[in-house]
Amino acid sequence: MQQDDKNVQRIIANMERWREHPWAAIADGMVITLDPKNLREPIRKFPPQPWLREITELWVNENKIAVPKSRQMLTSWLMVWCHLWLAMFHEGAAVYLQSDKEEKSDELVDRCAFIYNHFPPGEIILPKLKQGRKTWCSMVWPGINSFIKGIAQGADQLRQYAASAVLMDEAAFWEKGRESFAATKPTIDGGGRVTVISSAQNGWFKDLCFDTVT
Repeated sequence: MQQDDKNVQRIIANMERWREHPWAAIADGMVITLDPKNLREPIRKFPPQPWLREITELWVNENKIAVPKSRQMLTSWLMVWCHLWLAMFHEGAAVYLQSDKEEKSDELVDRCAFIYNHFPPGEIILPKLKQGRKTWCSMVWPGINSFIKGIAQGADQLRQYAASAVLMDEAAFWEKGRESFAATKPTIDGGGRVTVISSAQNGWFKDLCFDTVT
């Protein structure tokens, strides 16, 4: 009985700490990633590198950020986790993951599901997914009225929705990147957050990173 009480107290402490800040679960080694290129160790703990923590702090403190990325820096995995964290730990969160095509957006949602499904048993009480699993471009938690939805590029994709957060991945290469970003303005004005990440490319994303696009 005493051991059960200790386990309950540990789970409560974990949930309070991890809900407070998305980096806490990374620091505790609870966020797991998948790297198909590394067949020796494809499933690994997210590395608590200092530059990744800086990006996390920036994301927490600012409602609009643009982050240039390069391969192997895990920026996409980090931002996927941050948006999953937002949906899992905050009631009523409406989170959108946007890519140039719906298929690629579904891959981002797949990453969310991978992290969700690899939380160590006995360390956290996870909110229950609708149907018990991720579906096409979607993760829904009815008990806390939160969801993650994958969408394609385009100004009309978010026009009729209220969003808590939008993640735009590899947006520099979208045909409709600039207008897709412009369509997120109601999200920012309403108190939500917009995160744009992409590999380096001349054009509107570079302008955004250097504050020549508002």
